[in-house]
Amino acid sequence: MGLMQKLRSGTKYIIWILILSFGLLWVLADTQVFDAMMAGPRNMGEVNREPVSWAEFNQRINLYTEQYRQQSGASPDSEVRAQYEEMAWEQLIVDKILKQKMQDMGIMVTDSELIDMVTGDNPDPFIRQQFTREDGTIDRVALQNAIEAPENREIWIMIEQQLREQRRQQKLSQYIEAALRVSDFEIRQHYKRQNSRASFQFVRFPYSDLPAEEIEVSDSEVRSFYRNNEQRFQRNKTWRFSYVSFSIAPTEADTARTLRHLANLRDEFRAADNVDRFLSDNFSETSYFENFLKPSEVRSEHLPAFGLEVDEVSEPYIYNNRAHMVRLLEVRPSDQTYVRVRQIRLADDAAGRELADELVTRARQGESFARLAESYSTHNQSAQRGGELGYIERDDKPAAQANAIFAASTGSVIGPLSGDDGIYVFQIVDRTGNDIRFADLSQDVEPDPFETVQRLANEAEDFHYFAQTDGFVREAERSGFTVQEAVATDGNPFISGLGQNRIILNELQHMRRGNISDVIETEEQFIVFRVDEVVPEGTRPLDEVRSQVESLIRDKKRKDAMTSRVSEMLSGAASLEELAENSGKSVQDAERIRLNAATVPGAGREPKIVGAAFSLAEGQLSPVIPGINAAFVMVVDSRTMADPSAMTTAERRQIREQLQQQKNAAFGSVWVDRLKADADIRDFRTQQRMMQRPM
Repeated sequence: MGLMQKLRSGTKYIIWILILSFGLLWVLADTQVFDAMMAGPRNMGEVNREPVSWAEFNQRINLYTEQYRQQSGASPDSEVRAQYEEMAWEQLIVDKILKQKMQDMGIMVTDSELIDMVTGDNPDPFIRQQFTREDGTIDRVALQNAIEAPENREIWIMIEQQLREQRRQQKLSQYIEAALRVSDFEIRQHYKRQNSRASFQFVRFPYSDLPAEEIEVSDSEVRSFYRNNEQRFQRNKTWRFSYVSFSIAPTEADTARTLRHLANLRDEFRAADNVDRFLSDNFSETSYFENFLKPSEVRSEHLPAFGLEVDEVSEPYIYNNRAHMVRLLEVRPSDQTYVRVRQIRLADDAAGRELADELVTRARQGESFARLAESYSTHNQSAQRGGELGYIERDDKPAAQANAIFAASTGSVIGPLSGDDGIYVFQIVDRTGNDIRFADLSQDVEPDPFETVQRLANEAEDFHYFAQTDGFVREAERSGFTVQEAVATDGNPFISGLGQNRIILNELQHMRRGNISDVIETEEQFIVFRVDEVVPEGTRPLDEVRSQVESLIRDKKRKDAMTSRVSEMLSGAASLEELAENSGKSVQDAERIRLNAATVPGAGREPKIVGAAFSLAEGQLSPVIPGINAAFVMVVDSRTMADPSAMTTAERRQIREQLQQQKNAAFGSVWVDRLKADADIRDFRTQQRMMQRPM
């Protein structure tokens, strides 16, 4: 009996299979095959089989992060870091492709070239910067000593690599510029477009003059247009998902904690001799400002300073989620009196005047003017601050309002008063004749990392766990969370309802319909979402774009109908003035329009009309010219064509440089896109993310 026959006899077959299986597993484990499988790809990607390593990717991210810290003084948040990750990936891909292309083109930097860049008569600007004396000459001795010093060996290797790569890039740029050299003909044409001018008159017939309801669109027209223009209705891959968010907003306890912290510093703040140093040592969000401010220059959050004595410190208070504590440092007489007011603006109609009378009565009876302003004022900016305008000067208001405001006593409510944009009611809060100098110790109210943030993180994790076991919507309903919906499109980091969020877009890349995400943390919230639909890239179905198709057809029909209508009117008119009179339109003038212009004064973007002004015979009535937004009939009054022979040497050089830059930029972008399209680019980032997900 053969081995396989023996193995297939009863339970012995199962036992031998297990033995062979475990033996194979043991061998595979011994060769670390499983380690490699579990680890996933060793690199984050490949470009034409050249690896893109995690080390160089992280090095690029660290560079961006350090630049961000130097510019902002803070670390980038999770969303900015996600943007940096995408930037780093794209730039590494382009770098690899360009280096490979330079290799194929034979663009190299020889050792002798490199030596010349370091020790030659005209060294690279980097070398010159490091070893230039005060008199502007190169310190050759210091340079040679730096080269020969053993401790600088690794540094010089890095410098040489950088200089070599920089030189290769310069050679590539020179190669491209040589192939894209600007011709004399192009310079002459640019000069003519820039300096040729035309003046003309026109009558404009907007397509919108034809009511939309007069234009009928049949179903057959819709289907035909859609069939012949499918390329206009393409879409990228799209995800529709539901999500529950947990806002990382400060709680009342966080606010109270911040206020207590400032209150504990109140005595030290009052006694501090070096106020600037005190604010800096205590990480104040508001910097020290040593100059006096007029009352009208003081921001709303600092108005409590006017209620203090010199060197008195206010109680801590909250303004726009920031805690403040101000110390009045000095006062001096102002050049005029200032009045602090609150206002309510209402519509200038019968209902507005009636409401104004009612609000005046309610405010005088003791209701909070600030709350009335928040509820009724149509001036949104001040309404959000309870009508607060701060201290105003007499010239800040119309004469009638200013006279009433500056004559009223503190605490009074006056109005209704008329204004250019509504009816006004004012409350006089305070008046002063002093400029002030003050300091503000302020700190943002932030959620406690343990009591608030960790609690929310735990809630999000709990929701995630039970949503996977009991169902996303069911768990949201059970927990009392609101389920919201959003749509994300591949390549577009802006997500409806969530704003800029590349983190979620990256997460969606490896998810399928019904998948529930891990807890996603952003600066403002924790999010758990479920993918409801994955729409592949391709042509959008007709039902989805029908209204858009109908609108496009209707616009085309409007254009044709208006052009035909104006042609009929034009056939019975001998002049532009007669056409305008018969149609109820007006004749408009366009003076000295450049040949390279795209807009017409009074008509908007209409490049076709500008072109006609340089091709029609002067003084003749034109045929109907269909533009972008209207049909036109025009008469060219005068035209002056520029003579390229009048160009100065400086103008010729400037135009050449401008066109060269435009050519280089346009070609460079297209060329890189083409190289990327032809390259074999493999992106392992999604696999890495999946490997990192908890099992």
